[in-house]
Amino acid sequence: MGKLKLPVVKGKSAHWPKQSLCPICGKNKVLEPHSMALLSAGALLMDRVEDSGGPSDALDGFLELHWHGAHDSGRGKDRDTYCVVDIVRDALGGQADLYFCSTKCLREFLNTCVDELERKVAEARRSKRQGNTKPGKK
Repeated sequence: MGKLKLPVVKGKSAHWPKQSLCPICGKNKVLEPHSMALLSAGALLMDRVEDSGGPSDALDGFLELHWHGAHDSGRGKDRDTYCVVDIVRDALGGQADLYFCSTKCLREFLNTCVDELERKVAEARRSKRQGNTKPGKK
């Protein structure tokens, strides 16, 4: 897998990848009618009277990983550090699907996202040691 550019879904896009090839291994087909593992994110605009719901252009979907460091009287590692990794941002309709050919490729994708979160936390830690209040972007 090459360098992953996050977020993978944003704006009018509602799924990833656009081509029917697994975005992680690049070897196996995904999307219908192929076998696949999915990571879905979203919201439904509900009609409580009808007890039904669905996607809506009034919604923008997101999926993020966060590090929220301890603050005030809280205890924990990397105090006062806040980092976020956007995986899905502003998905029109409030929903997004990410397709992978296997759970192995899904796991690699999620590990890559967690690695990015860890990289951002480490960058914030280094920045604090150097006396900067805001870490640089990479």
